[in-house]
Amino acid sequence: MKTVKLMHFADIHFGIETYGRIDPETGLNTRMLDFRRSLDAAIESALAAGVHLALFAGDAYKTRDPNQTQQREFARCIKRLTESGVPVVMVTGNHDLPNARSRANALEIYRTLGVDNVHILSRPEIIKIDTSAGPVQVAGMPYLLRSTALAKEESRGKSIVETTDLMVEQYSRYIDYLARSLEPDTPSVLLGHFWIKNARVSSQTGYLNVAEPEVLVSTVANPAFDYVAMGHIHKFQDLNKHAHPSVVYCGSPDRIDFSERGEEKGFVLVELKKGSASYSFISTPARRFAEIDVDADVPDPTAAILKSIEEANVEGAVVKLCYHVSEERLPLVREAEVREALAGAFMVASVTKDVLQKESRSRNRLLNESLDPMQALEMYFDSCDECKKRKEELLNYTRPLLEELLAEEQV
Repeated sequence: MKTVKLMHFADIHFGIETYGRIDPETGLNTRMLDFRRSLDAAIESALAAGVHLALFAGDAYKTRDPNQTQQREFARCIKRLTESGVPVVMVTGNHDLPNARSRANALEIYRTLGVDNVHILSRPEIIKIDTSAGPVQVAGMPYLLRSTALAKEESRGKSIVETTDLMVEQYSRYIDYLARSLEPDTPSVLLGHFWIKNARVSSQTGYLNVAEPEVLVSTVANPAFDYVAMGHIHKFQDLNKHAHPSVVYCGSPDRIDFSERGEEKGFVLVELKKGSASYSFISTPARRFAEIDVDADVPDPTAAILKSIEEANVEGAVVKLCYHVSEERLPLVREAEVREALAGAFMVASVTKDVLQKESRSRNRLLNESLDPMQALEMYFDSCDECKKRKEELLNYTRPLLEELLAEEQV
């Protein structure tokens, strides 16, 4: 039985321009160049490994209405695969979908033009791809919008939680149908873009809807599938480790923001056979993000700041710097030297001075406005002896309240 090599990649998000600027040579935003460089590196690695099939698990662009330049750059990257004889199967993600039934999704142009070797799955369905190493069944489970997945009668009068539960049931029904419809003797992959329960996300989830359905691992880890290729969560992880099938989020090829600063970025190379699959994570040259937090309330605050900048290795990185210093020591900060030390950064997103007032010296100096609410709460609980003992209990009470608040803000 031949082994079919797969490239599993997702969440390109062409169009994100935060922390970028216009490149004078190309006229493109430098973040577009970052994302393109990372995707090109992934494709080059995949081709060098001799992949037979590429699976894209959704979210090609930042928005559902990409401009012509973003579409051109993504198509150019996909063309490198197809020109090398590698078929590409793409499932639609939430950022690819229109906000009205009659509008085309962001990937539909490939189907409309009949581009050779590119297959788009925008509804739950199975396609059989004949690769140079043999056939593979790809069961597509795209992201479901509430407005199109549920009838008005189903959701009328329902709370957010009840509607979310209905969406989970809808995903479960579709996935079960796909699993039952597979040919039993042909290698198969579930290619999906949605949130699986207990998937670990970055500390900030601005690109995710906190009220969206979370499908159980047991639902997708159906033994009818030999591998589950997921997109939507930007952090690489296997939710069914040491079991069959692997349920893998490949992560994104580049970093979106500071919440992803500590994550490795790349794609997954899969070796697929009927009844088994093995995989390896391949990293890409993603732009580094460095967040530097310095206790500079020392006799020589400038030296402390410069030391932290040097240790962070800011060359070519997007950088945030926050230093904490008392009022009387603030004049000792030599700002020109700090700016010079940051000169090698790709971009300095912010430099924040946390000036400690005399009456507030005892507070935790790491608490500042750059933290998201959950991070700030965790840090506060750690600094309070009484709260520290009940930290997990308090967080368990707090988390759903914050999620409910965020959900209400998005309605």
